[in-house]
Amino acid sequence: RRILPQFRACTVASCKEEMYLQKIAPCYTRIQLIPNCISLSDYAGVAASPQPFTFVFTGSLSYGPNYTGMVWFLREVFPLIRARIPRARVIITGDHADLPLPECDSVTLTGLVDDVRPIVASSWISLAPILRGGGTRLKILEAMALRTPVVATWKGAEGIEAQNGEHLLIGDQPAEFAEAVVRLCCDSNLR
Repeated sequence: RRILPQFRACTVASCKEEMYLQKIAPCYTRIQLIPNCISLSDYAGVAASPQPFTFVFTGSLSYGPNYTGMVWFLREVFPLIRARIPRARVIITGDHADLPLPECDSVTLTGLVDDVRPIVASSWISLAPILRGGGTRLKILEAMALRTPVVATWKGAEGIEAQNGEHLLIGDQPAEFAEAVVRLCCDSNLR
């Protein structure tokens, strides 16, 4: 409230953030909404054949919300998926920071990669199992640009004006998230 008037303008990436600022500082009127976006032309030439039952998570595990989201997914969700789709596997890109993950023989840690786009494009589903944190998950926009279906939590999809069931699938509970993944695996038209 005290700091904002010292700036000519303040940018935010979502309507929700704009409403928060308006609530905190109702007299400050120089808030500009600039949604997060990506350049589709950067993704147009990336072609890959999606590998059946391969899921990707892009992001550094040294970022706490990514790490806790993947621990939740691997511990609570992935066993439900594997019970129905035993061939399912997960690729995790980015710095894994030597953090421990639940043991699973179907998880590959790539570490940092030069270009994540071919990995996302060759996956059947992009995962965003984020349970806490803030900001927009640009990984979802990137997956969408590469025509890779997305399953996220509500928190993971926060800041993106995408509709559950139309642009992506959302599940906050382990069984809901697993069911969304299985639906996409079993329904090629939906995928």
